[in-house]
Amino acid sequence: MPKTISKPGFLALNCAAGLLLATMSLSAQAINIKVSMTVDNSYALFYGTQTAATNFVGSDFNWPTVETYNFNLPANQYMYVVTASDLNVAQGFLGQFENLDSNYKFYSNDPQWQVMATGLGNIGAPYTGSAADLALLTQEILDANGGGNASNGWVGLTAGPVNGSAPWGVLSGIDLAARWTWYSSNGDPDPTTPGFNHDEWLVFRIPVAATPVPEPGSLALIGLGLAGLARMRRRQA
Repeated sequence: MPKTISKPGFLALNCAAGLLLATMSLSAQAINIKVSMTVDNSYALFYGTQTAATNFVGSDFNWPTVETYNFNLPANQYMYVVTASDLNVAQGFLGQFENLDSNYKFYSNDPQWQVMATGLGNIGAPYTGSAADLALLTQEILDANGGGNASNGWVGLTAGPVNGSAPWGVLSGIDLAARWTWYSSNGDPDPTTPGFNHDEWLVFRIPVAATPVPEPGSLALIGLGLAGLARMRRRQA
């Protein structure tokens, strides 16, 4: 007659399984994000899926000021930053991004950022949450996903000088470790100066999954625990 698993072992197995499911579900829940950023000359912050912009967060047209946003962001989505410059003196994207749930911080020069150039000019970029602006940005996202835009798809950004460098000086609210970045259309190793049209307007994006939650090690430990309990159950059967 086959043996049944003991009550304590059964409870432990179910507890561990529930913990694993709860931990895995965290990756699909909203993450508390804090953003401090500016763009020379202007930007709009959105989020959405890999194929569409779905939500507008905010915009600004005054680069010497740093704006801060706090919002909950689904863990399977992307942040999108639409940018444009006046093609004069300098241009750049500078920001600090924090996952407040995991205390993970990253900057505008993080290599996980991607950028694309629309080639549509430095005016007319989507800077509101209107249906028309969301549709315009979504179309450009789809074009970039298919490689049919001025940058031939999404590419790596090009990092310039750190916060505090000329011509901007120190912008408070963003760590000095953050660097100004832009897209380089002509191979310039620092496309932030001088003023130039690098096939604007531009869109930067990063997956929220780039901010680690939950920690892979935690999932691995839970998985090992489940495997051990499964072996115990087989021995007792």
